[in-house]
Amino acid sequence: MEESRVMFTVSQLRIMTAKHVLKEQGIESFSIDKTDSAHAGVFGDIELYVDKEHEVRARKILEEEEIV
Repeated sequence: MEESRVMFTVSQLRIMTAKHVLKEQGIESFSIDKTDSAHAGVFGDIELYVDKEHEVRARKILEEEEIV
């Protein structure tokens, strides 16, 4: 399975919202937290990934929902 990054943010809430919206549309996703725990919100991002075959649809959904 090949994954594709569809968004990144420093907001855990935005990631959780995006995952929920995508799941409602039948798209599974996962996040990777690359923030520096000593400097939360200053260095790094939280990235959201979906299966490559769902990338275009996921991006469209996230844009329509004004998440990205």
